[in-house]
Amino acid sequence: MIIGHLSDTHLGAYAGKDKEREQDYYDAFQEAVEIFIREHVKLVIHSGDILDSSKPYGTAMRVLAEGVKRLDERGIRFVFTLGEHDISNVPSTPHPYILDVLGIANYVGTGEPLVIGDVVIAGLHKYKKVEREELRKKIKEVANRAKRVDGRRRVLVLHQGLIGLHEFAGEISKDDIPTDFDYYAMGHIHVSYEFRHGNGLGSYPGATHWVDWNDPETSFVNLVDLSSDDPKINKVRLESVRPRMERHVRFEALETLVRELTSLKHKGHKKPCLLIRAETSRPFDPKPFEDSLSASYIVDIKQVLKEVGREVLHEAPEMDAELRRLAEVVLGSSEKAEFVLFELLKALNDEDWRKGALEIIWRTFKEGRLK
Repeated sequence: MIIGHLSDTHLGAYAGKDKEREQDYYDAFQEAVEIFIREHVKLVIHSGDILDSSKPYGTAMRVLAEGVKRLDERGIRFVFTLGEHDISNVPSTPHPYILDVLGIANYVGTGEPLVIGDVVIAGLHKYKKVEREELRKKIKEVANRAKRVDGRRRVLVLHQGLIGLHEFAGEISKDDIPTDFDYYAMGHIHVSYEFRHGNGLGSYPGATHWVDWNDPETSFVNLVDLSSDDPKINKVRLESVRPRMERHVRFEALETLVRELTSLKHKGHKKPCLLIRAETSRPFDPKPFEDSLSASYIVDIKQVLKEVGREVLHEAPEMDAELRRLAEVVLGSSEKAEFVLFELLKALNDEDWRKGALEIIWRTFKEGRLK
């Protein structure tokens, strides 16, 4: 059996901010769907961060539903778990779960095994770093359940970072994952990466389109051959991904750089994203430079003040990220910030908020997480 595997599609990114950039993520997802149809896969697994926001614009949900419906009409089952971008901080039904309710997809993030053909699939939704111990127990429980179900091949679906692969994204190590599966369908890390685990093979396909400037420029989906005892992965590059360029320049040389860049010819049907970091002794108006480049590029000029080495902000920061950053500054660690924002805040939204909050604080204190 050949299965398709993708992750971190971030549908709805840039919604309400930039229509061209928003479309990039839809294009990549739609291209992935066409690849899976063309290659006659029997099953598609999405390892989470389907959406960019837990409160998505309608277009993101429409593109998602249309793509999954196309797969369903061709007898290709769409199976998914949820990443942190899909899950609201306030208790609520995640939007992608609607696909399961409609009967055109299956959510496997609860740990209950699902059998499709001769493949047993089990998974969990995203767990935070502060929930590490609970996650370790859950993974073992999932493995035990999957072993009790008949099937030639077993697949584990997780949206977690493995310690050592990413500076900030590691919640568990490979040692925390039982070696009872043939394929480990991972998500969360935007880099395409493969690893052996026991007799099985694991992979992060990476984001279907780069999200941040430190993400790889190229994106892939996986075609996974589970027909033999030794799984094999064929990485298929997505051609719809928008190219990008980055330049560093002193303000005095900025005008010259702009002239050089406007004279360049680019291949492909999408104009590149261009990030210019301009070192300057005082803030300047970037608009005239951006206007000169806008016919050939999607431009972002960031100013770096020489004396302090920091960027000048010309737009409001993303609110969730800024709230988390401020919480980390005030509380002194990312673990405490995650506890307050993702655990304590949920309890404070309940009717019996005082009792719930006190119970969470006392339990966390006993576990040694509040030091």
